[in-house]
Amino acid sequence: MKRVLLFIALCFVLLLFCDEGEEKVFSTESDTYHSNELSDLLQELRSNPINVNLDSRKDLLKIPWLSEEDADLILSTRSIKKIKSTKHLITLGIDEITVSDIEPYIIFAKSSASSVEQITRFEAKEKYLEEANFLKYYQRTVFKKAGWNLGFLTQKDEKEKELLDFYTYYLQYSSNSFLKKITLGKYRPAFGQGIIFAPSLGVSKTASATSTPIKNYSPLKPYKSSFEMWESEGAAANLEIGNVEFIPFFSKTKLDANVNDDEKITSFPESGLHETDYFKDKVTETFFGSSLRFKSKTNELGILISKHNFNHEFEDSKLKNDYLAFSSFFKLKLGSYPAFGELATADEKYAGVLGIKFGESKFRQVLMLRYYEKYFPTWHGNPFSAQSTFDNEMGMYYGITLVPFPKAKMNIYFDIWKYPQTRYFEKMPSVGNEEFIQLEINRNSHNFRFTLKHKNKEKYISLDKSMIRDFERNTFRIDWWQDRGGFRMKSRLEFTSEFLREDR
Repeated sequence: MKRVLLFIALCFVLLLFCDEGEEKVFSTESDTYHSNELSDLLQELRSNPINVNLDSRKDLLKIPWLSEEDADLILSTRSIKKIKSTKHLITLGIDEITVSDIEPYIIFAKSSASSVEQITRFEAKEKYLEEANFLKYYQRTVFKKAGWNLGFLTQKDEKEKELLDFYTYYLQYSSNSFLKKITLGKYRPAFGQGIIFAPSLGVSKTASATSTPIKNYSPLKPYKSSFEMWESEGAAANLEIGNVEFIPFFSKTKLDANVNDDEKITSFPESGLHETDYFKDKVTETFFGSSLRFKSKTNELGILISKHNFNHEFEDSKLKNDYLAFSSFFKLKLGSYPAFGELATADEKYAGVLGIKFGESKFRQVLMLRYYEKYFPTWHGNPFSAQSTFDNEMGMYYGITLVPFPKAKMNIYFDIWKYPQTRYFEKMPSVGNEEFIQLEINRNSHNFRFTLKHKNKEKYISLDKSMIRDFERNTFRIDWWQDRGGFRMKSRLEFTSEFLREDR
């Protein structure tokens, strides 16, 4: 009985401290132990909110729920008079649900430039209690003051011997001079739509149907994730002169890898669990390069070139351990139709993402096309895709955000894709599709959200007979929030069904 009461108490505490913004934007996405790029951004914005009256258009657009039209409205208003409150934002024409969503991540006056963040978490795995290494441990320390950002993160999984099994460290300095930013230690680069470089745990599809699919990455960020793979370690700088941005970068780091008897790479395990040192730090990866970007108030055009090397060859002869990558990326506002995209080549393979936005703030739409050739190097890229390794994929995405009246918002998306060449042991190309609709309604102290998601894909189920089957998943969810006397009560009803066809 005591254990049951303790479990209920812990659940209550977690509900009190969970990030409601993350819960809204991820919708039906599963929780992960590692924070992804979007959750990390929301946590960072909570610690360092966007100043509505001072920060740039680019900073405003970091907030997932804010459209380009909303950002332009804020900029034009603040050039005449100061914006003082969320009520003021509503009177400007920004819908109430959007204002409610962004409220935790904005401020209207200057805040303190110094902060200290400390997160420590211990987990004791009951089934391992008889072993010496039953402890799962995580800690993150961050100091920020006057442009300086210093951080150190450590993690140990259960059954691992070393307390510092994984660690990340960084020192970053930011200023308003031509040297905008310099980063030492572990960091993550990101450019364009993320084909060559992007966060490993970036998110493609969320309940923010017309914002999340378009990548608005900060080019250089400290590596603060506990995901133990594909971080960069070295140095990078961000130099700006007028409308020209130049970013040189360098990285040399050790990676977990499975290596065969011929000392060739067979795979990269990404679990981060090191019960033994069998595959730990087996391969050294080195890359260097630079990005050049020309930008104006609403447009940008950039190029990227980088050289990559692994100190072991790959077992698969179609993958090279030494190659050159190049990409060009852009964001252009063509009247009322902002266009964006990236075209890239690496290891003599090709990839591309092209998209266009249209519609006003209360009815906005985005259409995206993508194509990634098979065996395109995906080690550091993570553009919009339906799968974690994005090579061998072509598809089309269409998203809609609709505000039918001030206290309601609807997000809808359709995504269809195809894997043109065979994957794994399959004997034929496979296809998939996903549909999503979410309606949110504010009624004074009550907030309702209805979510329906359908996903259909062809799933490989047999090694011996090379069989694939149609796999379907349907999810229906109702969320209800009620504010009472400074407390928020949450209720949820969810139904999920899965169907795997027996015959093909």
